[in-house]
Amino acid sequence: MKRLLMVILILAALAISGCMESQDKPEKSIEELKVLALSAADNLTSYSLQSTMSRVRTINAIGVNATAENATTITERAETSAIVNLAEKQVHAKGSTTIEAVQPRLEKNATTTEADFYQMGNSTYILDGSGNWTHLQDPRTAEEIWGEGNNNQVKAMAETFNLSQVEMAGSEKIDGTDAYKLRIITGESDNEALYNTAFSLAANLVSYPMLVPEVNRTELNETGKIEKTIWISKSTYLPVKYHSLTSFTMTPSIVGGLDINTSQITMFNESIKMGAVDVTIESSDIYYDFNKQATIAPPAEALDAPTIRPVQIQMDNSSEE
Repeated sequence: MKRLLMVILILAALAISGCMESQDKPEKSIEELKVLALSAADNLTSYSLQSTMSRVRTINAIGVNATAENATTITERAETSAIVNLAEKQVHAKGSTTIEAVQPRLEKNATTTEADFYQMGNSTYILDGSGNWTHLQDPRTAEEIWGEGNNNQVKAMAETFNLSQVEMAGSEKIDGTDAYKLRIITGESDNEALYNTAFSLAANLVSYPMLVPEVNRTELNETGKIEKTIWISKSTYLPVKYHSLTSFTMTPSIVGGLDINTSQITMFNESIKMGAVDVTIESSDIYYDFNKQATIAPPAEALDAPTIRPVQIQMDNSSEE
């Protein structure tokens, strides 16, 4: 009797398991997901976003002084949260950026700035660090600004996914949502973007155009690493997360400078090699609250702020001259 009861229980468990599996949506291919993600993003009425970004630059000294104790590390961190009401053409975003510098034999230095931002149709309200609101009014209509999927970052992410070569990397839960995990395979355009990022950082480092940097592409290609991952919801087929990680080492050289007498760039006969710079850039975007009713209303102080239009800004600049 006990053995018969055990068999019955096992068969019942298998039957229940089969029913539960039949209720799940069938697994989708990558091509199917691309089509479904675009379609879902096109019909989106609202969403929320949580975004983080960090960039760490370690600037090493030259030669025998190139030790960890003599390196300068600059860390930038940014966090942003936003609610986007696409149907009503409204956005509210808040964020903060912290820049921290650690230099040899100096105390750590850190500064933080915060931002509060509303976009209502063709009006933008910005809260500055002094607690004052500015109202900027775009001469374009709200339809011109918001049309063609503008401000729909979820759609932009779905389009990126659709145009990319990707490979399936399993499944994962993102804030309780079952999602497909897919790796984006990088290509030539990513390598060019890597070079542009390195050159931009080198230019900032030498205060271009006072000095002109050069970045060694061979070193960049040997040390550069780019990873991109996207998660697509199994129920809505919308992107729910995007993560990217870029790292590289570059040893820039100064190859020219601005001649203050002629205001022209003069190339040096011999380049000046700088210390190696190690860079890591990481970003993460999480999307949620899709098609949830979102009420966005700027505070009264923002609505009472004087309206500034581009024509007015041009007139103000002309009067200062």
